[in-house]
Amino acid sequence: MTRSALVRTAAVAALLTAAVVLAGCAPHSSPTASPSKTGRAAGTPTPSATPTLAPLPDDVVFQITVVATAPDGATARLTETVHTPVAATSTQAADETLLDNECDSWRNAFPSIKFLVANVTTQVTAGTWNTDNAIAVDMAGYPVWTGDQRPFQAYCASSLPSIPGSARAVSPVGGGNPDTDGGWGIYRYGFAIPTDPSAGNSPAATNVVLSRCRVQLGTAAKDSVFAGTWPTTTQTDNKLSCFFGGT
Repeated sequence: MTRSALVRTAAVAALLTAAVVLAGCAPHSSPTASPSKTGRAAGTPTPSATPTLAPLPDDVVFQITVVATAPDGATARLTETVHTPVAATSTQAADETLLDNECDSWRNAFPSIKFLVANVTTQVTAGTWNTDNAIAVDMAGYPVWTGDQRPFQAYCASSLPSIPGSARAVSPVGGGNPDTDGGWGIYRYGFAIPTDPSAGNSPAATNVVLSRCRVQLGTAAKDSVFAGTWPTTTQTDNKLSCFFGGT
């Protein structure tokens, strides 16, 4: 064998040896994951389902909820539950006396009258709520209030519910179509951070913010075209309110 043939043979042997070494050092490919029955790769967590709200009781038209957060980190949950208008409340005599004392000419406000009852509950969910951090609640047109609350600006208007606490409001509304003649659908409901000095808020109270504003409609709300738009027309005013309805 010539010298040049020997050189070529040695070179080929060296290349084959190198190829074997590289093949032995290469990483093994990962096994292909078997798809699960849902079509997801094995080991991939399944996202949790969005919780479904329980239906409201038959006598509830709608319910508004919001979370309030104070500058010091304390939080509170506020809920306004509005019931179907009735011809007479469970405490009709007392409610009419309060309306006579606080709301001028309410008896002549509409051609026919029914009574809208709301319950407002508040609970502290974290920290200690400073009583200087007042939050106002709106309820229909001519509400009178009882329970854990105080008037805001005037009687027969918005109220400042205690936090924590429970309050009740009664307002006369038109007894016909909910969207006309003083029906419950034409009014505004919900919560807001009051800036009026009569609320008694400390300067820091204006830094309270509202979040997670939500309305849930009951089956009793189906007769109102206006109310049907509320879930998509939330009035939050840069986290200072949680209103639905009204103008």
